[in-house]
Amino acid sequence: MAETLVTERGFARLRGEHSRLRVERERLVGRLRSALEFGGAFPENGDYVDARHELDLLDRRLAMLEARLVGAEVAEARADGAVDLGERVTVLNLQSGDTGNYRLVGSGESDPEAGDISYQSPIGAALLGRRV
Repeated sequence: MAETLVTERGFARLRGEHSRLRVERERLVGRLRSALEFGGAFPENGDYVDARHELDLLDRRLAMLEARLVGAEVAEARADGAVDLGERVTVLNLQSGDTGNYRLVGSGESDPEAGDISYQSPIGAALLGRRV
């Protein structure tokens, strides 16, 4: 599997979500058992059908998270003067004089409103490895 670069914070978020969803899965399994006890696995048993659907969706999300965690490589910023993942940079637009403040993050971690941009985005790719 191809490795996915993530920041330490992004990896911790992935692990946290995975742990939270494992707990949620146990709750859903209990709900599914309860629905089976009282109504059986029939299409008319709405509780069973709903719980089964939610469990299927949750299992898909868990599988995706597990694949990301297995393929994740935590990138650490180096104090070498070059822009790396996890570092915040300020960029000056020479034409307008405006500045932009960005933090380079791994794929799946971006939040443009907070200034977190993926290293795979056009701006992130242009910034990665640059120096003042």
